[in-house]
Amino acid sequence: MTKTVRVAFSLATILVVASLIVGVATSQTPRNWVFIRSNGNVEPSSAPIQRNGNTYTFFENVYAGLVVEKNGVVIDGAGHTLHGPYNGTHENLWVIGEGADQVSPGMTIPYSVGVDLGGDASGLTIMNLNIKNFSIGTYIWTKNNSFISNSVSECIVGVLLSGSDNNVTRNYLEKNEIGLFFGTNQPGTVPLNLTVSHNSFQRNVRQLGGCLCSDDYNASEPIHTWDDGREGNYWSDYNGSDIDFDGIGDIAYVFDPQNQDRYPLMASLVSPPTVASGNPDYVLVLVLVAAALATVVFVAALRIRSKRNRATRS
Repeated sequence: MTKTVRVAFSLATILVVASLIVGVATSQTPRNWVFIRSNGNVEPSSAPIQRNGNTYTFFENVYAGLVVEKNGVVIDGAGHTLHGPYNGTHENLWVIGEGADQVSPGMTIPYSVGVDLGGDASGLTIMNLNIKNFSIGTYIWTKNNSFISNSVSECIVGVLLSGSDNNVTRNYLEKNEIGLFFGTNQPGTVPLNLTVSHNSFQRNVRQLGGCLCSDDYNASEPIHTWDDGREGNYWSDYNGSDIDFDGIGDIAYVFDPQNQDRYPLMASLVSPPTVASGNPDYVLVLVLVAAALATVVFVAALRIRSKRNRATRS
């Protein structure tokens, strides 16, 4: 092998290794927060989120919480994961219901939200995103938002829902301490016009939790139904039967006198989103580009060698 060819192979090797290092460093460098500002900008600009109009698409995993300050945007995780700092440790940890500031100075695990709505941002669609290891996976407290086809796992609270006119459908909520927490923004302001159906509640310590402002149920308050009027959600601890084999349980899944799923599903219809095969990982793209460049260098080296050989013979 000539010196020129050896140099070509060395360049190819350096390009491939460098691409892998860059990919790993970008993927696993922890950040505190990523923002989608009210003017549409993504901060920091190095975050692996691509903007196309009002649609923001992940092209790599993100190790941070996401704060959305802009109205009417679409967050498409494209099967990627939003990772947080929560590791299951409960020592000096913020507890829902106490307020985020009610923690001791020696708190070992920071309070964190996976997807949070900054200011009064509303009209959001969040889809195809895996959310993992946060105090709260997603906090939906404004109106007219849709949380569709996501996965939330290993959080204290998977979804905290306290705003009216919201849609939470076809999500996979697994191994959280509370799958969905039904709260209120202020005493007496119970969220209305909610659609919570076709979700899969898998092995959460508590599938559903809620905040009661008194020890007694308000008998005048409408019963909260966790279905769309025809089909509800899948609950891994539901033990009812399905005599007519229509895929819907014969009895309701009842949490308490105020909350029930009238049409629980007998099987899960959803699974966590995955990265599409047509959307290659960032590291793979870099490797392919490096390989292409190496091929060009190698072919050029062979041509140079061939010309030198011809010149020597002549």
